[in-house]
Amino acid sequence: FALGAVLKDVLEKFLPDDLHIRCNGRIRVAITQLSWRPRGLLVDQFDSKEDVINAIITSSFIPGYLAPRPATLFRNRLCVDGGLTLFMPPTSASETVRICAFPAGRLGLQGIGISPDCNPENRATPRQLFNWALEPAEDEVLDKLYELGYQDAAVWAEQNSPESTVKIEQLGTD
Repeated sequence: FALGAVLKDVLEKFLPDDLHIRCNGRIRVAITQLSWRPRGLLVDQFDSKEDVINAIITSSFIPGYLAPRPATLFRNRLCVDGGLTLFMPPTSASETVRICAFPAGRLGLQGIGISPDCNPENRATPRQLFNWALEPAEDEVLDKLYELGYQDAAVWAEQNSPESTVKIEQLGTD
């Protein structure tokens, strides 16, 4: 149950004091506000470094995992992980590459660019990935996950490179 406190200490230590200025309007953090009915919130304006850190911690607050309590306070509201209501938050960017550590197709998620679905050589099961997301893994497992993610991204990049787009366009005009 100390993971939330450790995460907060690391973020406070390593992130710059002007973090909120750098982040305003440039990042969006998904949070689930608990009220009579949970609703997703996207936060992209921050008042201070502490506000950004609290948003990050809240956006990954899984009850009983980061702390022994069922929810956390963010801007005086009870909240939990944003993935409960906004697993893949909408964006106003003209081009967005969505990345998911889980097999998006098997989860029924649309519009995911990079995921284990990109690479048939990726043999980790969704259950293994979920367990590794919640439990600290050995260095060998983390190295393997890094390699699998790199391979997924490489396959996606090869399929979505500007050269492959040009070839498709050229084929359509001849």
